[in-house]
Amino acid sequence: MVPEAKSSPKPPAAGDVAVEKKEHRIFINDRGEGTFICPACDKGVIKDLSQFAETRTAVRLKCKCSCGNAYRVLLERRRHFRKPVNLVGTYVFQDVKGDPVKGLIRIRDISQSGIQFSVNSMPEFKVGDRLTIEFTLNDEDRSQIREAGIVQRIHSNIVGLDFQTTDHYGKLGRFLFR
Repeated sequence: MVPEAKSSPKPPAAGDVAVEKKEHRIFINDRGEGTFICPACDKGVIKDLSQFAETRTAVRLKCKCSCGNAYRVLLERRRHFRKPVNLVGTYVFQDVKGDPVKGLIRIRDISQSGIQFSVNSMPEFKVGDRLTIEFTLNDEDRSQIREAGIVQRIHSNIVGLDFQTTDHYGKLGRFLFR
């Protein structure tokens, strides 16, 4: 399986097995490697992808397995898988006077290392502020989650928060990996 960077989709050559339409995601690990698994035969191969680790744009590759199957992948440079959700919660942070400020949030996605959420208006907090968030998972037990984190990004009313810890062995961990 040899990935080749392609800027635009190209039809398979004569004799190739048809290229699968669905785009698969490959995560780049800490060593700059990605594991390619053929969707047709489940054969896997690890490739060095360090040349793409710092690329700011989306990287799509066309791969061809030794079984003849061709498929497309999208490289993910995130540290952890993001699970899309639509959950309501609250945040609390302390303003410059030390007073607690609370607000409502709508959580858009969760990963092992953090969440992305939206607020109704421009947030009062800023990048680098510490927040505590509380929300209820949509799991069978309606589990209550309370996590602390640091604001990493604010774009309009969309906020990226990194959790203080990435060790989630309880209900949040089970939710993420089910």
